[in-house]
Amino acid sequence: MRKAILLWTVLALAGLSALGQGWVARGPIYIHGDAQFTWENGVLKGKGTPEDPYVIEGWIIDTRGHDYGIYIDGTRAHFVIRDCQIRYPLEKAGIFFSNVRNGRIEKTAVYGGRVGIHLLVTSGVVITATAIGYCDQGIVLGPASTGNTIYGNSIVHCGFPARQETGPNQWYKDGRGNFWGDYRGQDKNGDGIGDTPYELVPDLYPLLKAPVELPKGASRLSTLELAKLGERGIVALAPGSLVRLVARDVGVGVDKIFYRLDEGAWLTYKDPFPLPSQAMVRMEYYAVDKLGNRERTKQLVIYLDIEPPVTRIVAGDPHYYAPDGKLWITSKTKIELRADDASGLSNIFYRIEGGDWKAYVEPFTIPGPEGPYKIEYYAIDLYGNREGVQTAILWKDDSAPETETQAGGRPPFEAGGTGAAPAPQPAPAPAPEPVTPSVPPSPAATYRITLAAISLVEGTGGRWTFTYALNGVEKRVSREELPAVLYTGEARKLSLTLRAKEGDEPTTDVGEHTLTLAPPWTLTSYDLEVPVYVGGDPRSNLLGVWRFTVRISPGS
Repeated sequence: MRKAILLWTVLALAGLSALGQGWVARGPIYIHGDAQFTWENGVLKGKGTPEDPYVIEGWIIDTRGHDYGIYIDGTRAHFVIRDCQIRYPLEKAGIFFSNVRNGRIEKTAVYGGRVGIHLLVTSGVVITATAIGYCDQGIVLGPASTGNTIYGNSIVHCGFPARQETGPNQWYKDGRGNFWGDYRGQDKNGDGIGDTPYELVPDLYPLLKAPVELPKGASRLSTLELAKLGERGIVALAPGSLVRLVARDVGVGVDKIFYRLDEGAWLTYKDPFPLPSQAMVRMEYYAVDKLGNRERTKQLVIYLDIEPPVTRIVAGDPHYYAPDGKLWITSKTKIELRADDASGLSNIFYRIEGGDWKAYVEPFTIPGPEGPYKIEYYAIDLYGNREGVQTAILWKDDSAPETETQAGGRPPFEAGGTGAAPAPQPAPAPAPEPVTPSVPPSPAATYRITLAAISLVEGTGGRWTFTYALNGVEKRVSREELPAVLYTGEARKLSLTLRAKEGDEPTTDVGEHTLTLAPPWTLTSYDLEVPVYVGGDPRSNLLGVWRFTVRISPGS
């Protein structure tokens, strides 16, 4: 008993100087039922009542090699997880609740893995003052999870910040929601609350400033299984990732892994390491087993993915591209959204005529009467790069053609008739098949690509220069000269690169975004966001985010 009291005293003293950062390292916590809220399972105090909940506090949990950091299942006692740090949940989730009531998570950090916090068949849980980052998915509320409250949290650098598979749940409290790193709404009255809801989940009061921060040094951990990469493999990783190397040997097992970056010195792999802050890294590697057998040196090209996905609309049958560029469909036409990204997609979202945003799961149809419909859509990749909202106009026609009646006669053919029934006539001999005269092909549709606007989304003004490169030919453009026509002609494969640079002198403070167009083209507009970092390094200070608005319209 004296040992337990002494340890608790040490933990409490450490907590005074490291609040919210975790105090002591330990292994994962697994609790099945109320009876397992024990000292051995990380519970430091409490009785499990509303007034005196069980407290799991001050732990630093490295989740590598385990399914979960904290797993709680089948409980009804009141408890709180506080001031913990869950690192690198690479398998399933950092914190997982299943069939839980009366839980609370506060002042905790989860980062660097697949899922931050996952609730399943769980109710009455509060998540607040918690930072989640560098995960494929931030907060997931699974089936039958209702009546939970999530507010005052920071969710940043997550490919899919939040997902709610059921409801209702409340993503705000007392007029305060959460800070979402990919929120692009405005705050015109300066009260720190976004003017529009966050569209992924019903957060009506998204915060414009992060209420809590991730611990210093938090990052994504990417595992490279060398046996699966193959000869001269290529992968895309998030900037700032720590790289973990794993090799396998069927026989006696791997003893050591050796690697080098960009023809530098050979190093022995021991712990996850950061990559250089550059767009592409070449890594060479080989493994040695416990008998000294050495594999042949292999090479891997690693790209750092800072580009958002690019989504385009593909119409199923029936559809028709008119010469003026309009895309005509019917109520039966399936609309597909395709997005390409080097690191893989997390999700695509769309809405029709300004309605609610929906997650794109499968091709959909456009309900309602005939006429034009505005479709908005965007994609998010696994590293949290979010595409600007794109817009396309689709024209719907469900009506069959009609044959007009000639004036002054009995419909539909005779003119000047009396209206009496005609006498039966012998059937005429079949007429020979008419010869269709050759018709010259109609000219191909032409399009116009226009740079409509360049606007500052984030950051301050200053001396900025802007250029665009169309299929490699670069030209400078001024905001005062906009709108500017960049291309007029037929639909063909084009590569349009837009660049923003701080200052006129040669500098590495440059950001760029490349839009690749492939026929068939759609009449649409693109809002392409270009972040500019000091030295072009996404891990350094952000100088500004510029939005380039590009429109595709019918050509002259």
